[in-house]
Amino acid sequence: MSGPALGLVSQAIRLWLRSLCSRLDHLDLQLEGSMLRLMSGHLQGARVQADGLVFQGLAIDAVQLCSEPISIDVTPLLQGKPLQLRQRFTVQGWVRFNEEGLNRCLQSPALQGLASEIGETLLNGEPLGHFGLQSTGVELASQQGRQCHCQLLLEHGALLLRHGVQQVEVPMDPAITIEQLELSSGQLRLYGRSLVSPAEAAPG
Repeated sequence: MSGPALGLVSQAIRLWLRSLCSRLDHLDLQLEGSMLRLMSGHLQGARVQADGLVFQGLAIDAVQLCSEPISIDVTPLLQGKPLQLRQRFTVQGWVRFNEEGLNRCLQSPALQGLASEIGETLLNGEPLGHFGLQSTGVELASQQGRQCHCQLLLEHGALLLRHGVQQVEVPMDPAITIEQLELSSGQLRLYGRSLVSPAEAAPG
């Protein structure tokens, strides 16, 4: 599928995606569908691959997503206005975090509450100093040097840090459903799906 209309829609989606992120180093976007259906506001789907982004305060190393069919309002685009969705749609795929990015996030005001709860619950009240990713779990270290090896678990869609009987639930956007996690040295990959609503399509 090619042509001016496709270029217009592609550019609008790119601008929308960039507006959702405070940082986005690389973006690869592929649209699927026929030109006829596009002109009536229907895309068969979209595939997104991005690297080096910060979304809702989270530093994400890489992300790969594909969507179900998307319904958009073409008329505003032709008038140079921002992308508008007609109805919500689902995306699925994976996001990858690295250890350095997660530690920066946990030191930021956006995740100060989570960092404080980790220190209070799992490090005997000492402030969190380092969050380490290993294939066997998460290595926590306090600013005073206390260490704690935790399991990182996915139970009924909830992401949990657990050590013995103590645990901390990682807060999640209710629109996101995590279905699988993979841990390796220095990296965490989460697989799942998310619901994108029309209100989210207007750049702030």
